[in-house]
Amino acid sequence: MQEQGDAKDGRIARRLGNRAKILDALFALIQSGTYHPTLKEIAARAGVTPRTLLNHFPDGRSLMLAAAEHGKRLAEAALPPLPSNADPEQRVRDYFRSASVFFDGFAATRWSVVTNPASLSLFEASGYKGVALGILSRRIQELVASFEVPLDPVARRALAMMTDPLAWRLLRVQQGLSRADAAQAMAAAVIALGHAAQRRAQNGTGKRATRASKAKRAPQPRRAAKRTSNGVTARA
Repeated sequence: MQEQGDAKDGRIARRLGNRAKILDALFALIQSGTYHPTLKEIAARAGVTPRTLLNHFPDGRSLMLAAAEHGKRLAEAALPPLPSNADPEQRVRDYFRSASVFFDGFAATRWSVVTNPASLSLFEASGYKGVALGILSRRIQELVASFEVPLDPVARRALAMMTDPLAWRLLRVQQGLSRADAAQAMAAAVIALGHAAQRRAQNGTGKRATRASKAKRAPQPRRAAKRTSNGVTARA
């Protein structure tokens, strides 16, 4: 009985190990520039047979759904914690410098998803975007909170666009920036948005204070006098 249990445990361990190797191989191919690898390429990279791959993932949809969950775990592990620096500008610079490895890897994955030519029923790229980018978005919003100003919906959309790994890809691939220069450029964009939000908040406070001051200083209209029935003069 013990031998049967050991054999079963061994089969389960091998199955889970093969599944993890397949998903790791998929991400490794994408990050190396093979953005839409075939099942044969994935199996070869994972060191398994195509038959083994199909036993785990019988169709493209099942593979993509598993990849989405795997990508979430990778994002959680790769994203660095927020720096402890009290200066908001330096905090942003430190964060993007430490997150540059994550952006390099995840930019390729994002590009693979949004350019996937396959039409997979019941699988939406936006869903994958929501799972993995949600983690990044929350981390970036916590980072910008150092500027101590609320972001309106337009500013939040701008922040999401500026820090999307696709923007990182444009910096690295289209503009040919080094990893360090791309981190500096993205940090500069976030810092500029934070200062713009601060100025809007200060201007809004100043305008409200000015209106209140003007209203306080404005002369009150004189009320017209009128004579009552008993002859006493009163103010209307």
